Amino acid sequence: MKGLSSLERIVLDSINKNQLTYNEVLNQSGLHENVCFNILQAMVIRGILSTDGVRYRVSENLSPMIHEELNGLEARQAECLELIEAVVDQKAPRIFRFQKIAMDERDEKIFNAMLTNLEMFLVDAHKKAQTSVPMKSRKVVFWGVGEVQSLMKQIVQGGAV
Repeated sequence: MKGLSSLERIVLDSINKNQLTYNEVLNQSGLHENVCFNILQAMVIRGILSTDGVRYRVSENLSPMIHEELNGLEARQAECLELIEAVVDQKAPRIFRFQKIAMDERDEKIFNAMLTNLEMFLVDAHKKAQTSVPMKSRKVVFWGVGEVQSLMKQIVQGGAV
C-alpha cells in the first residue's frame, strides 16, 4: 500500500517529534494493544520508526522517496478518503451535514469569508491544545465546496478536471 493507513498515521502523528514508550503510544493513539504493537513493529521494519528497545521515534534522514510515500498527494488523498468514509459510516453520535446549496455570488463570498474564519479558529484551537490533547481525543474536521457540474464531469471522466 502506498502511504499509510489511518491507523498507521495515528501512530506516526502520536510520536511526531517525540520519543515515546509503547505505553505512551498506546495511550496517545487509543488503539488496541496488539494493533498498536503490530503497527509499531511494521513501521520499524519499513524504516519509518526506530527504537532503542524502550522508546520509539521517527527515523532521522528518511529518504525523499519515503517522505513522498508518507506525505505525498496520493498518500494524503487516500488518508482523507478513508477518514471521510469512516465519519459517514459512523454509527455513534456525530455531526455530518452534506447538502447541495444554491448560492448567489454575494452569498458565496460571505460563505468563503466564514470558512476563512473557521480555518483561523481551528489553527488557533489546535496550537493551544496540541500538547495537552492526546491523538485519540482529537477531532476530524473537514469541509469543502465544489460546483455540482464540475463534480459530475469529474465523476464521469473518472479523474481530476
